[in-house]
Amino acid sequence: MTNMAWSDDLLDRKGRAEFLSNYLDQDICRVLNIDSPWGSGKTYFLKNWRFQLLQENSRPVVYFNAWENDFLGDPLLSLVSVIREQLAENRGVQPLVEEKVREFTKRAGELALAIAPSMMKAAAKKYLGEDFLGVLDGEATAETAEKFVEKILGKNQEALSAVDQFQKSLAELFKIVSSKNGGKPVYIFIDELDRCRPTYAIELLERVKHFFAIEGCRFVIATDTEQLAHAICAVYGSGFASRRYLKRFFDSTFRLDNTQLDNWIITHLKDEICPAFGDYKVLTKHIDSRFSFAFDDQVEPALTSIFSEKLNAHQIIFKALSLAFKYQIRDLEAILKRVCTFNSYFTNNTWDFFFCTYLVFLAHSDIEFNQAFESYYDNSEFWSEINLKYPVGHTLYTGLANISVHDLAKIYFRALSLNQRQLMDMANAGGSDAPVALGVMTKRNNYIRSAEIARLSAQLT
Repeated sequence: MTNMAWSDDLLDRKGRAEFLSNYLDQDICRVLNIDSPWGSGKTYFLKNWRFQLLQENSRPVVYFNAWENDFLGDPLLSLVSVIREQLAENRGVQPLVEEKVREFTKRAGELALAIAPSMMKAAAKKYLGEDFLGVLDGEATAETAEKFVEKILGKNQEALSAVDQFQKSLAELFKIVSSKNGGKPVYIFIDELDRCRPTYAIELLERVKHFFAIEGCRFVIATDTEQLAHAICAVYGSGFASRRYLKRFFDSTFRLDNTQLDNWIITHLKDEICPAFGDYKVLTKHIDSRFSFAFDDQVEPALTSIFSEKLNAHQIIFKALSLAFKYQIRDLEAILKRVCTFNSYFTNNTWDFFFCTYLVFLAHSDIEFNQAFESYYDNSEFWSEINLKYPVGHTLYTGLANISVHDLAKIYFRALSLNQRQLMDMANAGGSDAPVALGVMTKRNNYIRSAEIARLSAQLT
């Protein structure tokens, strides 16, 4: 991370963080869910939000990566360990912090012992003695059974007392570390919960809900809620109402979107890494047919066509593919790196930007293919699967057509399935297919090689 929070923020995340800080400080919400698909920048968002709060006003913020700790067993101890470590770094009131950290650690240990799961027989033997084991086997007298219940109830009261003492010590610790910041609550960020084992994720949510429900803190839990809901169903069964179950733990949910995709594309997709356009053109602005003589058979733009005052033709194509294949920012970084490799394989801009980029997106999707790309032109099941999994709501405007990325790719696949004579006929027929036919006629080997490079790139992780 750079020295300044949000220094590389391309999606207006800072504004969202400031809004949420104000929202949480009003005590409207104690547990906030940041909901966004995997790879959409939740970790970037939480880490920069925390960095900003620490940097600007030394506000105490704890960051807990749940996935890195889910091998440790009970999430309570993992979370307590991170809280203790990160709040102990608050040097402004160090003596008091050290005292409260010790008290908090002690109470956390008592709580862990009081609620530690164990086999019933082992628990009875350890806490109640051998005489009570018969209760578990159905062989005890009524008197022995009564005493057993009394012992269990006593242990239950001890557990409730441990919870109470833990919450009090935690509240006192938070009050001390936040005192120099106007008494604002401590934030605890929990990241990567959706990547954890389902049982660990459930236990962590239960711990947060029951043991950390105090005045002095706010929890921000980042998840891909849809995937987390599926994981919970794996534990409780496919018919379990997992989304309703999750609402028990979250007071509010904030959807972290990627509506500033244009800014990311402008920053990362530069002209110098893209080849010059050959025969096939994608227009960036509306062309009024009354004043344009570029095409004899020009069509009017559709409402679905992508235009921009900021994006060039390469960037519009990349945006259209990103929207069609529903890739998140983390995925786009890897995709763009694969696209850039074509420059090292082909000289003098002899690779087709749309075709190569489409193939990279396709190769990294969950669409299976094992044959040469040109063999898929007549494969109706292949194209049905693509359109079903990745339906397109936007089109590219070429002047001659408003066309989806899948339909345009199909034209390339068709051209690759033809011989030279058939390509000549396709080119002479004019229309939106002609530029593709001309390109394949002159650079067929480059197109075939591009397909193999895209296929191999999918094997990189």
